Amino acid sequence: MAADWSSLPIDLLSAIALELETVEGLIYFSAVCRSWNHASSSIKHLWEGDSVPWLLLAEKNKENPDCIRKIFNLDNNKCYKLNLPETFGARCWGSPYGCIAMVGRDLNVQLFNPITKVKLQFPSCETVPHPPEYFDGIRHGEDYYQWCLRDFVNKLIVIKVSQDDDHEFVIAILYDCHDLAFARHGDQSWASVLTPKDGGEAVVDLVTVNNCVLGLCVDGAILFWKANELLGRELVKPMKFSPSNLENFDWDLGIQLRYFVHSGSDFLMVIRYKCIELNSNRNDYDCDTVFQTCQFEVYKLKGEIWEETEDIGSEALFVGCNQSMSVSVTVTMSECLQPNCIYFTNDRTCCWNLMTELGGYDMGVYDIKSGEICRFYEGDDTHSSFCPPIWFAPDFRK
Repeated sequence: MAADWSSLPIDLLSAIALELETVEGLIYFSAVCRSWNHASSSIKHLWEGDSVPWLLLAEKNKENPDCIRKIFNLDNNKCYKLNLPETFGARCWGSPYGCIAMVGRDLNVQLFNPITKVKLQFPSCETVPHPPEYFDGIRHGEDYYQWCLRDFVNKLIVIKVSQDDDHEFVIAILYDCHDLAFARHGDQSWASVLTPKDGGEAVVDLVTVNNCVLGLCVDGAILFWKANELLGRELVKPMKFSPSNLENFDWDLGIQLRYFVHSGSDFLMVIRYKCIELNSNRNDYDCDTVFQTCQFEVYKLKGEIWEETEDIGSEALFVGCNQSMSVSVTVTMSECLQPNCIYFTNDRTCCWNLMTELGGYDMGVYDIKSGEICRFYEGDDTHSSFCPPIWFAPDFRK
């Protein structure tokens, strides 16, 4: 007689679900039947399996009436198709909290979980602290929206503020000349965090740790403040820490992008160098040159100095159009994820408006020790003029 797997005791099903090692496995488990879904739902908050970041690929603008977006899973080199009309026409940034931050064509900002479809609404980009004439002077139809999506907003960063046993999500927005503002779910406008007085104090990336927010400046200095200060509406004045060896850096050397990563107990400054590369062997573009990532440098904060390192241990870093993330490569991940490497996607927006050099062409995995770069995805659906592939950590719990 065939076994009735749906009638297994809920306690046994819950125990089995807790032993699953990947998000994918738990999603498949929950889809078996109603009782299995109930069991997985009851233990979601307790599950502590490994979560390898997923890659949300670029949207297809043509012949896609069902609004299908593909997600690439490094864990098994497979792509999944999801119906995600919410993301179409929007520019997106990934986060480690299961959600992606989006700026839509209406210029409103949302947090959106592509798996559970949960959404949180944030204010419009047009309410950021700028003189009114700043936006009014450049309104000219389609170009205006393209400018807002691609050039005005540099990065959206999700901040998780914990209070007692609850938490609240705050979005920080880096915009235009790396000015910084923030907003909570339900706010009507963005509030200033920092207005740089000179180029050296411009913030390029943020990390959160122990309910504190730390910002990496253009010159390698660090600004920091308490995350719960962002729950108010008053201007937040951060404290500043300047490592003593900042004068040793040549910040004007070539094309640089900088990232700030909290990795284990370490703070890392990652510098990405791009070079101009002749395009004679690239059949998919008809322009003469492309900007290609050629090198990364990684610096670890050691006391009062930035110290260059070629060894970040078992960590793998994920940078690009996402919140910079670090993942510890466990035994179960070792077949799909390389430690001491940087997985990168294209986030140099100034080239995305070139018809032949769309965002998404410059992505790969960089071995920090050897300096070698190889591809991790071979598909042809990575190019976009406003939203190339992004990394996000999947989460079906919220």
